[in-house]
Order: sequence, then structure tokens, then C-alpha cells
Amino acid sequence: MLNSKILSFRFRIWPLLLPFMLMTSPVSADVLEQRDIAFYYGSRPPVEDLRHFDQIVIQPSQVLPHERTALLNLDSLIFAYVSFGEIARNSDDMERIDTKWSIGVNPAWNSLVMDMTDPAWHEYLLEHHFGRLWRDGYRAFFLDTVDSYLLVTKEGAERTEQEKGLVALLAEVKRRFPGCKLILNRGFEVLDRASQYADGMVAESLFQGFDPVTGKHAPVKEENRTWLLSQLRRVQDEFKVPVIVLDYVEPGNWTEAEKTAKEIVKLGFMPWVANGDLTWLGHGRIRLAPRRLLAIINGTPAQQMDQDLFKHAAMPLEYLGLALDYWYVDKLPLPIEPLVGRYAGIIAWLGNGSSNGNGNDRSRHENVCARLQTEVDAGLPVVFMGYLPGGVACRNLIDYQGSLQPTTGMLELGAVSERLGRPAAAPVVGSGTPDVRVRDRTGAWLTLSDGKNVYHPVAVSSWGGYALHPHLISETASGRHEWLLDPFSFFQAAFRLPVQPVFDMTTENGRRLGIVEVRGDRLFEKDEHGVEAIDRLRQWIGKNPSPVTLGVIEAEANSEERRAKVRQLAAMPQVRLASHTYSHPFYWGVFEGKTDADQQPYRYSVFMEGYAAEMTRETAGTIPFLQSVAPGSPLLLIWSGDGKPVPAAMAAAWKAGLPNYGGGGLHWQSGPLSIADLSPTLRPTEWGTQVLTPLTAEPLFAQLWYGEALNFGIVNDWNRRLDLPRRLRISSLSIHADALLHARGAELLDQLADAQRKENVLGVWLDEYVQRAQAFQTASIARDLDGNWLLFGDALRTVRLPVSEMVPEISTDVVGYSDRNTDRYIYLARNHAVLKHSRGKGNAAPALRLIDAGAPLKSWHLNDDGSATLLFEPRGDFTLEVPKSCALSLNGEALTARRDDSHSIYAISANKASGEFRLEC
Repeated sequence: MLNSKILSFRFRIWPLLLPFMLMTSPVSADVLEQRDIAFYYGSRPPVEDLRHFDQIVIQPSQVLPHERTALLNLDSLIFAYVSFGEIARNSDDMERIDTKWSIGVNPAWNSLVMDMTDPAWHEYLLEHHFGRLWRDGYRAFFLDTVDSYLLVTKEGAERTEQEKGLVALLAEVKRRFPGCKLILNRGFEVLDRASQYADGMVAESLFQGFDPVTGKHAPVKEENRTWLLSQLRRVQDEFKVPVIVLDYVEPGNWTEAEKTAKEIVKLGFMPWVANGDLTWLGHGRIRLAPRRLLAIINGTPAQQMDQDLFKHAAMPLEYLGLALDYWYVDKLPLPIEPLVGRYAGIIAWLGNGSSNGNGNDRSRHENVCARLQTEVDAGLPVVFMGYLPGGVACRNLIDYQGSLQPTTGMLELGAVSERLGRPAAAPVVGSGTPDVRVRDRTGAWLTLSDGKNVYHPVAVSSWGGYALHPHLISETASGRHEWLLDPFSFFQAAFRLPVQPVFDMTTENGRRLGIVEVRGDRLFEKDEHGVEAIDRLRQWIGKNPSPVTLGVIEAEANSEERRAKVRQLAAMPQVRLASHTYSHPFYWGVFEGKTDADQQPYRYSVFMEGYAAEMTRETAGTIPFLQSVAPGSPLLLIWSGDGKPVPAAMAAAWKAGLPNYGGGGLHWQSGPLSIADLSPTLRPTEWGTQVLTPLTAEPLFAQLWYGEALNFGIVNDWNRRLDLPRRLRISSLSIHADALLHARGAELLDQLADAQRKENVLGVWLDEYVQRAQAFQTASIARDLDGNWLLFGDALRTVRLPVSEMVPEISTDVVGYSDRNTDRYIYLARNHAVLKHSRGKGNAAPALRLIDAGAPLKSWHLNDDGSATLLFEPRGDFTLEVPKSCALSLNGEALTARRDDSHSIYAISANKASGEFRLEC
């Protein structure tokens, strides 16, 4: 296959030259800094992870058009693979190739070695490869099989002619595609003539090689390494061409990969160490730190929000910093590329049919387990939730004993791991416990016994772990769910999560984020005094300085008088508008022909004669209206009703570039809040990411308000509970406009808004929160060989680490930090940040740092004199807190602080909020 042609000459036996000293001084770190490189020849390129590299080599035939667009939009230079001197017999090219253009065969790859002197071959390559790739947007090319002619030509005139043709072709590529960059795989023999066209050179197998015949990775012989190193020194020192070294180890062999990468760097070359076919995200001068899970579930994307994994497990996984990629095994087999290095782990919640379902289910799950065995062998943890799949392959993977059949008798509680976090009130369940036990009893977190047999329904092992019903989650008659274990502790252990920065969606500049969201339901309805809800809303917002987002239902603003009122509201400085759809469909399943809408508890929508609900009109079709009444408001769609848009509705919003929000939140009937009933923040799909309501989506608001309005006051308590002991959510106030029609509605909402202000949150508009939450799905982390963290947070500006892990160095990228319980919240100044350990002595806190601020940071600049210049988004008045040893000035004028034991606190008025602050310590 072409995607493996880079391996062509890996095991050629080169002439043994005189010994060459390996110990030479490396090139400077500054030079290496500019050309980190990764090779990835698999499908589904992980664009967000690959952007950590300055140069990325891909196999164009493996990349879909939208993936190509995403790659080419990176700041990185994307090199398209081109086989320069060979054509594989099984390639699409063979239909158009004249075999007369070939001068021989490479039997190792079943490919033709092409005649580098033949003008017809030159023209074919220039048009059908370089030309096509150039039209697709590529401006850089990686040339493999450059010296294939050596396989079939003898030294002398024949070889000289081939080299002349090769150099001429390189020159023509540069001429025909001006400004293109070329990296050559070897080509030492023509370097004196070709170096002027080479922007880099790759050589393979300096320390570790790969045999394409046996499929084995092995160390390179000393004599081969000596010869190759002499050539690489010549390339870099004599011809000033940058050198990249590709070495090969088994996927998941991180110890050998890191060791090899360090050895290559010491020699002054840029490393990339991966597997033989370059489908594993291996190790270079930096290594990716995966923060995604592959979430394996049954069903279809339309059923995603009703899946147990989504409803219960996704939220605690998000808190641990893990983004989920959902994979529907009923539709597609698992990817063939190595998952280790790309994912932090795999989680599967396959449903009750996994052990005793039909033959198709058993066969499918056997295939899943067989595929996952390779990943477990490579060190990637796998976690099963709910039920274990049966079958030989699954038993081998999980290494369990027992029949999996549910027990029916009474059981007694045995050993319980302290980390299980089992509620003291949880009863000992007997009936339904699966007949399963682990061989290594030290991995059992929960042991039950019937006096004869033991059962282990929760266990953590070297391969991952499992937590099984009925010892996972309980459910009451009212539908309330409760975890029977500590999900944070269980997932931390089962996935063997390393200590690394965790992107946080709840906090910025040391403050909890807060939103006020008003959905414009019945916006023009009148109260008993004849006053419209929009007028009551304008009065209420006038008393509330926090940013407020109002979602408007276009069909309700059906007159110029009403639109004028909407414009008046949008003109208020603290207000931004969003679309709340055209007609406010409640039950989005109707777009897929579902007929059980009558079963929904709340069916508000605008019914208009002659209008049939149409997906594009409900989503992208509202953009012109929104821009006409609020041209200054960023685009945002707030899903109406049940907040479960079908895939086609999501696709319509995505196609229009319309960020979307709504649905989710807390599923609650009665009793105390349970995090097992709290949705995740994100619903990632093929058609974009839906950001879910933090707490009260429309159905819950209706349940609390329209029954007895004062029940809505419980939201204040829920907001507090979701901040302790872990900060699981932003502080959110999500209401409907018609709440202000209630006699005491404004009073209650005033109390809730006042409580949020007293919490000292950093208020953001809903579109800003959505932007930050969406960034959680795309954020990525890497670590360099010096131990520094490389962070792409996009709109996210906070990461968490244990307080004991590090004191961060304040830099152009890192603004400050503050501690909360055992967590250290570290503030970032930009999308792409480098996080380093402080160079100060011991654990002493750096003097220059921001402790907290009540507005988003706009820019941060370290000055030559050791001070810092700060600019904030103007948000009315806000507060800055800095170490007591620091002083703050505004536009050159010293400010007066209020001091406590260790901090100086500056209250900044609204008219000064947009000034330039200078922090000196």
C-alpha cells in the first residue's frame, strides 16, 4: 500500500564505512523548536492533537475532504505523501500507468520502480500527483522512494542518467509549483545536486527499525547506524539541510520510544518514533497526552442522549478532563488504527443484551473484544459499565471467571475497597448480581458472598476495570438515580489517569463562571395589569448589571411594533440576543416521524396557520431575523423544548455555522440533587457539538415554575451544591421570559440573581460560555522532553492540577493561579500556552501573579522591568486581587487597595474597566 511506501529501504544492507564518532554536539534548541514533526498515515487524522507539531506528514488518500480542510487550516505545514520513484501494483495509478515507464520491480512492496529519465513518467507524476494535490490546497510534499532506482541499476552511466532525471524532476516540481516545500526520504547520492531543492531530509531506522516482511520491530545493527549517521552529518553540516529521523517501535512501547527520541535529539536531529506503518501517534520531541475516551455504545446517534453512558457516566468523566468520542458498534466496526496514543482509554456500556442477546449481538461484541485485545496488550485501559459481554474473546480480554448469569439468592457483603465510596445506606443487593469474579482478588473493589461462592461486581485490574448492575446505579420508583460507587474515584483508577493538566469549563481568572439566560417563551404575553413580559423583563434587566442573554422566538416577534421592542432590549449594554428557533418546536423527534409527542409533559410552541415545521427554517433560517434586530450579538441558537435535536437538525445548524445550546441539565422529580441525574456539558456529534444547559433546561424549569413558582428557588441551593466539594458546574440562572408575569416572579428572580452576584462570579454571556464549553471537546495537551506542558485550550483559559504537583512559572502564557481545596486553578493568557514549573526555590509562590479577576482577560504582557500589563474585557465594575507585595496602577496612576492578610484587593469602577493595568511586585 502507498501509505507504507516510506518503509521501502529500511533494511537495505549498506556498505560498511569507517567508524564514525556518535558523540557530537547537538544543534541548538532554538533550531529544533521550529520544526517539530509528526507522521500520520492512518484515517481519521486527529487534527486537534496534530496541531502541536510544526510539520505534519499525511497520506492524502486516507483523508476525507473535510479533514483535509481542517488540516490545511492549521498553522502547521501539511506535507502530502508522494511516492516519487515507485508505483504499487495494487494502486489506482496502475490503470493509467504504461509499464514501459518502469525499469524494474521492488519485490518487498510488490511495486514498480519507475524510470526517472522518462518524460512521460515525469508528466504523469507532475499532473496526477503534484498537480492534483496542489489543486486540493497542499503546498508541501514528502517524497518517498526517492532512490528506488538504486535497486535495479548498476553503478556507472546507467545510474548517472537516473540521477540526472531525478534532479531534473525535483527542479521541475519547484518551478511548476512555486514556493512549495519538499522533504526527501534519503537521496544521499544526489545531495550535491538536489540539496538546493530540499527543505528537509528524512532517514529511517537510526536506532530502531521495522521489517515489512515479518512485521517485527527490532534494534538497528551498529554498522548500519554508523554508515547512516555519517550520511546525516553530511546532509546537515555540509549541505545545511534539516534532518528528520524516523525510528520504529511497537505501539504503546513508550519507554523505548522516549529513549529513542532523546537519543535522536542528542545527535541534533528532529525525531519521530512510531510504528512501522505510521498509524500510531508516537513520540517526537514532544508526546501527545491523550485526553479523549472512545465511548463504545449500541444504537444510533439519534439515541445518544438516552444512552446510560451519556446520561450518567459522561459528566464525571468530563470533570476528570476527558472528552468523549462516541462510537456506535451497531453501525461501524472499531477503527483499525492503533488507539493507544490517541485515546486515554476506552469505555463501553453495551446494554443488557451483551451477555445473553441474540447471535448478532454476541458476534458483534466478540469482534469488539478481539479488536480491543490489541489495545490492552499495548497498555490502553478498557472499562466496561453495566454489563460484561460474554464469549471467548471477551473472557480473554477481561480475564474473569463465572458464567455471568444473574444470581437469585441472598448475598452478604464482604470486602469493600475504601476507594469504592459506597454509600453507607446502600442495601446489599443479591438478586441480579452477575456470576463473575476476578482471578486477582486484590483488584476486587466489591466482594459479595452466598457462603459458597464469591462475586465481584466492581473491579479494577491491569487491563482496566468494570462496574456492573445492580451495584452501579440505583433507581427509585420516581426515576431518580443514585451512584452506588464514587464515579470519580472509580474512573480515575480504572483508566489509570496520569497527573496532567485538566481543562476546566467552570472557572476563569480564579472565579466561577456565571450565566443568566432568558428563553423568550411568551415574550409578548400580558400580565393581569396588561403589561407585556418583555417590558417586565427590561425592568428586571435594568436592575441586574450581569451579562444577560435572551433567546427570541422569531414567530412571536411578528409585527414591527414587537420587533422594535426587541431592538430596544438588545440595545441595553448588558444584553445579547440569541435565536430560540422560529416556532419553538418542543418535541424534536417529530422531524424523524416519531408520533409519541403527546406523551411529553410540556408542549408549548407557536402554531401558525399554513406553516409546517421545517428544520432549516427553525435553525439557520432565523439568522437574518437575529441580525436585523441585534446586529451586535454573536450568532447562537438555543434549542427549544426537549432540547434533543435530531441529527438532521444538528446538521442544519452546523452547516450554517450556528453554535447551539440547550437540552440536558438535571433530570429531577423529587428529593435531593443527584449527580447521577446531571447530564454532561457536551453532546459531541458528527454534526458539531451541542452545549447542554448546566442545570435547568426547559422541561425542568416548567416543572418547577408552572406548578408552584416558588419551587424554583431550589435552583439557588443546587448551584451551591454543584460547587462543593468539587466545582462541577458554572453558576447558572436559566429562566423563561413569562416567569416575570407571575405576581412574585420578579422578586424571586431578584433573589436568585443577587445570590449569584454575592458569589462573586465572573459573568459571561451565553455565547461566550458556549464557546468555552465547545473548546473542551477540541482542547489538546502534549508534553516535551523537558517536562513542560504544551496546551491548546482554544477559548478555555483554565487548567487544574493538584496543589502538590506544581507551582507554575508566571510567563507570557501563564497569568496566575489560586488554590481551591486540593486543586490548583492555573490561568492561561492565550489559546496556545506552555506551562512550566516555577524556577523559584522550593514551593515559594511567585510574587507576580493574578489571584482572581471579575472580567475575562483580553491581553497579558510581561514587561522588561518584571512588571506586567493587563487589559480586561469591559464588564462594568469588577474586582482584581493580587499578592500583598504587588501594586496596581491604571493608565499610569496608582490605585488604592483594600488589604487582607495576604492579598491586595482593588475595586475597579465601570468607567475604568477598559483601561491599561500595570502590575508591579
